[in-house]
Amino acid sequence: MRLPFPSRARLKASTAKPPSSRTSPALPDIVWTSLLALKESADAFPPLKSAVGGVIEICKIAERTKHSKSEACDIALRTKEILDLVADAVPDPSHIPAPMLQSIKRFTSILGDIRCRMKEIALSSWRSRLVNLNRNERALQGLKSRLDDTHRDFQTASALRLELAQTKLAAQQVRTQREIETIIKDGLLPQISRALFYSKLNVFFCLPPK
Repeated sequence: MRLPFPSRARLKASTAKPPSSRTSPALPDIVWTSLLALKESADAFPPLKSAVGGVIEICKIAERTKHSKSEACDIALRTKEILDLVADAVPDPSHIPAPMLQSIKRFTSILGDIRCRMKEIALSSWRSRLVNLNRNERALQGLKSRLDDTHRDFQTASALRLELAQTKLAAQQVRTQREIETIIKDGLLPQISRALFYSKLNVFFCLPPK
């Protein structure tokens, strides 16, 4: 039995609850709702499971961090946006095209780097954060840039796959039309020709039409 990897439309309809109650959540509840739905669907399909798990960990770190919280939440939401692209592009996780599989593995690797860097910043002391303020801000900006590049890569790949699918569909429609025309031509024209031949004979011999 295949478990579908839900699209964004299905995720919004999910009734799953956030992992814990929050008096002042840094991330919208819908983010946690959709992440839990994705996790349930991807549990049986690595590396989707790893990618979803990586995004969940980053979102948790973003909510726990007190330093550069806005930047951390932006990064977490960006990873979720990319995961949404993957969800839309992979309707059946048990049949993932090889190029998409490699893209997901690269994304998972980037998530690991981001998770380690964000955790390092989040767990550092206030004195360390103060001393390394500029370095940490540059690091966060660098993480955003990597995610932006990854987002563009997935968008481009998704657009190319959609264009290829549309091209294949158009070609199939042309082949089907030609097959139908051939069937009609081979099946009906001989009957029409015979009907015209007998009609002419009837006229020539003054026979009543059948």
